[in-house]
Amino acid sequence: MKVILLVTIIAIWAQPAASQMSITNRQFASLQEAYPHKHEVTWIDLSKKGMKKLPDSLFEFSQLQYLDLSKNELTELPSAIARLSKLKYLVLSYNQLTLLPVEFSNLRVLQTLYLDHNPDIVLEGCIDVLANLPSLKVLSLAGDNISVIPPTFTRIKRLESLELSENKFSKLPETMPRLKHLKVLYINNDAYFNLEQNIKVISKIKKLNEAHFEYNDLEALPNNINELTQVQYLFLVGNKIHDLPEEITGMKNLKLLDLSDNPVPPAIYEDYHRQLDPRVVIKLKKD
Repeated sequence: MKVILLVTIIAIWAQPAASQMSITNRQFASLQEAYPHKHEVTWIDLSKKGMKKLPDSLFEFSQLQYLDLSKNELTELPSAIARLSKLKYLVLSYNQLTLLPVEFSNLRVLQTLYLDHNPDIVLEGCIDVLANLPSLKVLSLAGDNISVIPPTFTRIKRLESLELSENKFSKLPETMPRLKHLKVLYINNDAYFNLEQNIKVISKIKKLNEAHFEYNDLEALPNNINELTQVQYLFLVGNKIHDLPEEITGMKNLKLLDLSDNPVPPAIYEDYHRQLDPRVVIKLKKD
């Protein structure tokens, strides 16, 4: 009898803890559903809700860490966004934002920010705020109609991964090497981008080990590609490359060269595969 009673007590005691754990790990898709647990919920997906303004009740979720606000009609964020002080991951993709409020920089633990596909965003006007986010490591600005990357952009100095695809700029600022922690760079779907003119700057980003220049209408790799000695993974998918310069063998740390969806003849592939370090993986087709 005592054993049965003890088991029953343990089961009753464990129920709230198990319930709290399930709430903490659960992804909610509506504020109405999540609100009764507003001090426990960590993940809310409010994408595709047609919102033009964020509801005040959202800022009562004191433990929120992951928030998806993509594909709404937001033109601005309220200063109350700073109350979500536990946010680590924020998706603002496909809205109509132009600027970020000053209070946004109070999101001290925010690590990942998707600000992509906000075509009216004023990048220069956001830099002060972004530079004051001490934990920001991943930033996406893809499809933001950016024609110039201002030199002050590199004040966002803790970045490790940067997505700049689907924009209209032709060159990176000379200050890019100040991004001393940058490891991954995406510049895809940008026919304006001139790889040859940017290699010198890119080569000085010392920790950069993964570079994506995909679907950029590249017909050939520039001869100075060998300056990218720090790059280990080079993605050139979906270009118009039909030949490789001999200088590519100078990329001494190269481990993967992805040439999928390029008109590279197999004979050239075999020739360069012999010249490159045999440990280098060369892809001509997508998996």
